[in-house]
Amino acid sequence: MDRVPSSPAMRDVYHRYALKRPDLSGVLLPDLLPHDACAAASWRPGRVKVLFVAESPPWAAVRREVAEPADCRGSGYPYFWNDRYDAPHRPGAAPLSRGLAENLFSLLGLDGTSRRENLDLFAGKGLYLVDTVRCVFRKNRKAAIPADLIRMSARDILAPEIAALAPEYVVALGNTALAGLREIEPYASALSGAGRVTAPFPEAIFEEHRLLCLPYPGGRNRRYLASIESGFEILRDLAL
Repeated sequence: MDRVPSSPAMRDVYHRYALKRPDLSGVLLPDLLPHDACAAASWRPGRVKVLFVAESPPWAAVRREVAEPADCRGSGYPYFWNDRYDAPHRPGAAPLSRGLAENLFSLLGLDGTSRRENLDLFAGKGLYLVDTVRCVFRKNRKAAIPADLIRMSARDILAPEIAALAPEYVVALGNTALAGLREIEPYASALSGAGRVTAPFPEAIFEEHRLLCLPYPGGRNRRYLASIESGFEILRDLAL
């Protein structure tokens, strides 16, 4: 039986990469795995209907760089699986103007009164979320995640994780997730003719490979709101 890679195994992957990239010292934090600090595995459903693949964990808590696991459990750290995060509430805010978790909950029609309640609803529908790059990468110091880091994370961590979770559907949120899935079969072959995640996505890939690629649901992609909402309408039906 396939198994989800353990946290020590993930750290080993990133340590080996860091040894080859001394230029990323202080940017890549191979020991800081927010999914581990926030016990994301405890929310993992026994049967994963839809697996969302995002980019990487946030690098800051209230504009302060995170540096250790305790930083990832504070009320100011907006990581998806941090159930202690106190999400700012802005009545009448524009669509996609909040963090990833709150935008996802809204698009999925989840109406819990707290982050924890919405995570319960999310997992209860058989939904789960992982990042392409699992350790913290400080994008304030280097804006673009290196392609070889995405490739290694996808092949050594994301691929065996998807095999172990055996989701019914996979949803890539943004171009980093799309780049990661291009390293994993059968998605690599299926995506050979697909463009960027903001381009119209071929329905045949969704129907045959149960793969959906959507623009990252954040404020910078508000111009793609109609496409994002259309994709989540499909996902809401799948998660009934």
